[in-house]
Amino acid sequence: MARGQAKRSRGVTVAVAAAAALAVLAAAGLAAQRSVRWQIYDGSLRAADYWSAEPKILSAGLGFDGIIGLAEIAPANVREAGGAWFSGARCTDGSEPPDASRTSAAPASRIGLSFRGYADHDDGLPVVFSWPVAGETVDPTDFFLTLNNGDTAVPHATGLFPNWERNERNVVVLFGDFGNRGRAGEADAIFPVKLDIVADASPLVLVGPGRREVSAVGMSWTTTETPYDSGPRLIGAKLNRIEGPPAGEGGVMLLSLADYYPNDEVATLGGGDFRLRVLTTGGFSPDGVTALTPEAFERHFRLHARGADGATVLIDRSGRDYAVSGGKIRVVGLSDLGAKKAPGRDDCYAEDRDNYIDIVLTGDEAAARNITHVEIPALPGGYAPFYNPGGPGPEPFPEVRYTAPGPPDLEPVIDALDDPMRVDRN
Repeated sequence: MARGQAKRSRGVTVAVAAAAALAVLAAAGLAAQRSVRWQIYDGSLRAADYWSAEPKILSAGLGFDGIIGLAEIAPANVREAGGAWFSGARCTDGSEPPDASRTSAAPASRIGLSFRGYADHDDGLPVVFSWPVAGETVDPTDFFLTLNNGDTAVPHATGLFPNWERNERNVVVLFGDFGNRGRAGEADAIFPVKLDIVADASPLVLVGPGRREVSAVGMSWTTTETPYDSGPRLIGAKLNRIEGPPAGEGGVMLLSLADYYPNDEVATLGGGDFRLRVLTTGGFSPDGVTALTPEAFERHFRLHARGADGATVLIDRSGRDYAVSGGKIRVVGLSDLGAKKAPGRDDCYAEDRDNYIDIVLTGDEAAARNITHVEIPALPGGYAPFYNPGGPGPEPFPEVRYTAPGPPDLEPVIDALDDPMRVDRN
């Protein structure tokens, strides 16, 4: 059996906390750290996306196992926990690569800076809602998990990090002891098969169209898969206009000092006409450790659009005009990753590792309305798949079982050009 498979260990979810931001927090004083927690969980929203007319859970599967809440981030500790370590990471400007460029593991000492609770070699599980969350109502006691062996579990910690910006906040990350690295068909596999949102002293609230607030109590999610069977996938794709710098960026002053910020389409790519935001079940990385970069569209994605003759046009290159029904469309690049890429940063490029990736477009409005799907082809010898932060990295340890790559995926596009499908609160 692969290392870490049998033990009920623990690991982060969606997007391992961007260590750069947590390092900023760790260096701050106690008052500043309390201010950060208050700002993350103050319940404010600004142009936050919602993804359907009615509130629901879009995904809630185990992220990965055992690498969150380590005593120390060092190669031996990470290997023992079943993580990945990129010893060959290099920064061509001569700087020392940060931990986030080498591993997705996170130290116990930083969890309390942006989460409610603690982590000790914990597993992670991202819960993605179709509506953003009222942050002041997020607590570990909101969530109750049933495992495939009949056991039950509650999180040790919950948080909105790394989806902390005010125009995000529809993903709650859970840390706890939720399972092991077994695959669903293996006799000794342990993993969550059901998540229930339960009542507590401050029931979890979702915020939707018209600032409507709805209790999430009673919502549930079931699954038969583990992240060692199949990796992260798309669960939303929404087309909006770009009309200058986007509203709702940031919202937590100290976190905005992290080296992946500002990361919006105007700051990083100079803007565009349209933003096609995709929502994911977990953090997307080329291998589980290294960062996704703004120029990586054609390595991982392609778009489907209706042609003038009704046939499908595949948009598979950036920087090129494609003729589709209604005019022309061009992919500029990807944003909501890291700050504008400086020459020579290579392995040291830092990105936010959250559940959102923005595909920035220019072109005619009528053409944009004819974009029908976002595809992750994940084709052998061609398009690369995505991994969540439990993936192997560039230099996997041979005895460790890592999370599986994501499958080929095709996600329908929601046209939000007329109704932006966004909400403000506070």
